[in-house]
Amino acid sequence: MAKIVLTLFLIGHVLGDFYLQSSELAMSKDESFWKLLKHSIIYLFSMMFVIIPVFSLKLLKWVFIIAAAHFLVDLIKFFIKKRITIDDKLDALVYFLDQIIHILVITFIAATIALLSEPVNYIYCIQYILNRLQINTMGVLSWILILLIIIQPFSITIKKVLYRYKPTTNGEEGYPNVGALIGILERCIILLLLSAGQYSAIGFVLTAKSIARYSKIADDPKFSEYYLLGTLLSAMLVIAAYLVIF
Repeated sequence: MAKIVLTLFLIGHVLGDFYLQSSELAMSKDESFWKLLKHSIIYLFSMMFVIIPVFSLKLLKWVFIIAAAHFLVDLIKFFIKKRITIDDKLDALVYFLDQIIHILVITFIAATIALLSEPVNYIYCIQYILNRLQINTMGVLSWILILLIIIQPFSITIKKVLYRYKPTTNGEEGYPNVGALIGILERCIILLLLSAGQYSAIGFVLTAKSIARYSKIADDPKFSEYYLLGTLLSAMLVIAAYLVIF
């Protein structure tokens, strides 16, 4: 059950820190304490929501500790950004450190629960459904986690990393947000190919994506480097996530 608890906590973190946090809230929480508090409350509820299948008062106590630690880390970041001007390069570093600390805290709490041998069991109705349908719970949770990760979090991560490398362009560059959607579809396809063991087919996906931008890649060296970096980073992230989670 320790791995299931960790996976549930990570799902709650991804939901609370990425999906239940709008772009406006993500920006304003660095300027307003009340916005930060609002985010922390939403985060707490997301963590409480994901433990419903294994709900217990003891586990709820650990959820409050995780949420409090999350608030404390974000509060420290809040004061740092008030005192220091954060440029794009430093902002990416702060983003990575922030996520690493949150994940380490969650991992530590899950390990502590396992070491203390605190009882973690499914509530009766969930246990009944799982037994009747013979569902591989860990497999389902792993798929939920990796799908959540490769969509919003990886899109934000890639944008943070590549922002300072993005070439300046003149004129219309296609529909807004379509590039991000293409990246999401690319990562989903790569994930499906990895799960099916069709590793060689991944190369065809990357090639097909490049063909669509061939003229732009051929005519603009800066864009070609930016495009290649984004494509390889996107593929590397989904492969790394697959290896870690599965």
